[in-house]
Amino acid sequence: MDTIEKLNKCVRMVMSTAEYYDEYSDVYLSDYGSVFQAALFAEDPVEHCRVMMGRGMILPGHRVLDVGCGVGGVMSGLMANGVEDIVGVTNSVRQVELAKVDLELADFMEWEDAGRTFDRVILCESFGYFEEPGKLIAKCVGLLKPGGMIYVKDLCAVSDPDLVQQVGLAELKTLWNYENYTVGEMVWLWAQAGMRRVGGDDNLWRISDCVGFVKFISGDSQLGKMHFPAVGQVPVKASDFLFTK
Repeated sequence: MDTIEKLNKCVRMVMSTAEYYDEYSDVYLSDYGSVFQAALFAEDPVEHCRVMMGRGMILPGHRVLDVGCGVGGVMSGLMANGVEDIVGVTNSVRQVELAKVDLELADFMEWEDAGRTFDRVILCESFGYFEEPGKLIAKCVGLLKPGGMIYVKDLCAVSDPDLVQQVGLAELKTLWNYENYTVGEMVWLWAQAGMRRVGGDDNLWRISDCVGFVKFISGDSQLGKMHFPAVGQVPVKASDFLFTK
């Protein structure tokens, strides 16, 4: 690793999540498309959201909150599938500027909900950005209507990573300041708030098995220059969770 790479890595370590996405959201969009939260799992984001709706029972007529909504890509996919009443919250000024849907700019933990409640709360690859998951969960649960559900899609670490996998997980922590939980840990965290898992799917794979992502972080793209080879060895479960009381 040369001096410039080391400096870049140190800069990323001290960037907040908002600063990271203010800096790099344009690059994500130019290199990876309009729905980068969903693009790991489907070439067609609208189809991806249709699958997500099927697993998470997100239906037209539901009032939905997307926590950590990015540029609103998942929101757009849900809207294309008939979900009309949806609110997205991001802490990145640049993501609000880039979005093709209306977003609310706020630190979610300080977000004023104005008395609103929701049928579904979504955390799509955003759970690990929050430093205090217990407080995040409590806030999400408090925003649910009676009978409401919380849908989480995340990249969950395998429970017993080998040495190469451990290096990859450390790179993810450095690059994105993102905490990866195992599936069991995720279920346990929500159980502490009285929430039980009622649906979802786990698909064990390594990111290096995902051709689209490997292409995304390698080569001569701007994003490829930001990332390191170990990321391609990270073991994850591409997991859907549906939690209810």
